[in-house]
Amino acid sequence: MAGKCNLPECPAPEAGCHLGKDDCTQCENFVVEAVEKKIKKEKAADLKKSSIGWSGQAFTTDELALVSSRTSPILIGVVGKADAGKTTFLAMLYTLLLSGKKLKDYNFAGTKTILGWDGLYHRLKFKKGGVAFPQPTPVTSNRLYHLALRNEEQQLKDVLFADASGEVFSLWSVNRNDDNADNARWIYSNSNAFILFIDCEALLVDKNAAKKEVMLIARQLTHDLKDRPVIAVWSKTDKKDEVLPSIKDTLKTELQDLFSNYKEIEISNFLEPGPDELVHINNLAVVDWLLENIMVPSAPDLSLDEIVSDDLFINYKGK
Repeated sequence: MAGKCNLPECPAPEAGCHLGKDDCTQCENFVVEAVEKKIKKEKAADLKKSSIGWSGQAFTTDELALVSSRTSPILIGVVGKADAGKTTFLAMLYTLLLSGKKLKDYNFAGTKTILGWDGLYHRLKFKKGGVAFPQPTPVTSNRLYHLALRNEEQQLKDVLFADASGEVFSLWSVNRNDDNADNARWIYSNSNAFILFIDCEALLVDKNAAKKEVMLIARQLTHDLKDRPVIAVWSKTDKKDEVLPSIKDTLKTELQDLFSNYKEIEISNFLEPGPDELVHINNLAVVDWLLENIMVPSAPDLSLDEIVSDDLFINYKGK
């Protein structure tokens, strides 16, 4: 029994009661201490660590090692002004894959950003003739969405889609060294290919001002592009027929003149009955074309010409 005697000369409870009590707790001088129930606190080391090394949310640039440790991932930069449809395109891409649609040369093999994709999926609400679009990407955000793909030879390839705010691309297009355009600079420096978004609704409303903004971003892409592929995506194409032909035609011509490894395509997210080319086919075709062009060998196979000589030493091929 925990406690102690108030008499200094009494050794209870370690020894017998100084006053001869058989039970020292019955002595009026003995004070029983209340026993405090101690609860063992879990130490961090005692907690069972998850075998999963990621949260499932979209990656940050600091988390690239989660995929780069197993393969050299492909990074696709999604580029364009604010509200051009970049995040909505990613939501549609995931929605199509989730519903069973397939890429041409690759099968879906998993993702380490499932919660990030799922967030896009749930914010993309459909009804006939209309779509509730995802919220704009925050200015400070640089989200990386991951897909693991396998080709027919069962080779694994990790693909990341970089989604940053349109505002940073507008700043970067005017001054690539702008202090507030870090995300745009990182995407441009590290991407293997680019999706350049052209907002048809903006071309309809703002006309040449919107065209100028597209061309500013496009020209900045050419700064150190080398042969990285670029696909121009005309988004919100339900409005394209209303855009002035002079704006559409000159924009198309100027973009073709800027890029060599280049293609353009029209997409929409407005559902119509039955399979829809702009929705169900072209959204996936964007990724198909980029992967096909990224995977092209950077140099041709080397072949040696046959050397014909009378010199026995040169002609010797060994045994």
